[in-house]
Amino acid sequence: MHIQRLRPDDAVLAQQAITMLKSNTGKRRAHWLSETYLSNFLGRDENILLVALEQNRPIGFALAYRLERIDRAQDMVLFYEIEVDKEHRGRGAGTALINALKDICREKAIMKMWVYTDKSNGAALQLYTSTGGSMNEHGDEVKFTYYFGRQEQHKEL
Repeated sequence: MHIQRLRPDDAVLAQQAITMLKSNTGKRRAHWLSETYLSNFLGRDENILLVALEQNRPIGFALAYRLERIDRAQDMVLFYEIEVDKEHRGRGAGTALINALKDICREKAIMKMWVYTDKSNGAALQLYTSTGGSMNEHGDEVKFTYYFGRQEQHKEL
């Protein structure tokens, strides 16, 4: 398995991954996404689309957005979505995608990354916990935060 951050020249691969993986989960099809739109989307550094590939076929993706802060010169990342093909779940693709996102965060000196899920999504709870997310519950909504830099060092102590 190989994890790749998609860039503007990868618009066709992005279209393929999103269309295939979203249709497998019963979510809205993404076939309407044009190569031009995706190329522009992937050309903005604040948009992060990672794809897990197995034999050059997309088996998963993770989508995140880098957000600037007004109160400090360290950005944050909203980890928006992760999808893994049903046949490939439980085999490390989700973990590899999250670890690749975490590597980007460290490389870019990101302060923290967070993702939301529901208590009923046991697979997501397990994945986010196993990849180092700190859980914070609010009703049925669960937020996992990944800290980088100083906060990460303090967390490990």
